[in-house]
Formats: sequence, C-alpha cells, structure tokens
Amino acid sequence: MHVEYGGPIGNANQVRDGLRQFITGTKAFGGLGTFFWEPEGYSPFTGYNMTAWGSNRRPTAAMDGFLNV
Repeated sequence: MHVEYGGPIGNANQVRDGLRQFITGTKAFGGLGTFFWEPEGYSPFTGYNMTAWGSNRRPTAAMDGFLNV
C-alpha cells in the first residue's frame, strides 16, 4: 500500500492522469491501494498547495484519478 499521493492544485488534470497511472502500477505489483494526502486542504485556509479541492470547496479533476482504475 502506498500511503500518500498528491500534486499541485494548479495541475489537476496532470495529477489525475498521474494518479491513474500510479494506481494501475501499484495494482500490477500486488499493491493494496493508495490515498490522496489532505485532498480537501483548499485555499485560503491552508498554505499547502498539494490538494485536490478548489477554492470553491469542490473537488478538482485530480480526484477523478480514483475513478475506473
């Protein structure tokens, strides 16, 4: 199991695609899963930009990386 995945909020589509590839690769090696570290840490409440929620308090495309994998 990989216990952390994340990427810059400004690159949600790239993070989504990378997450899909990562999960597929993890499964190929017998991995049990992964999770996105602090996905809902949206601005302006945190200075952390490796999140998957937009300032509109909604998930970005990055979270779609968990779908259909």
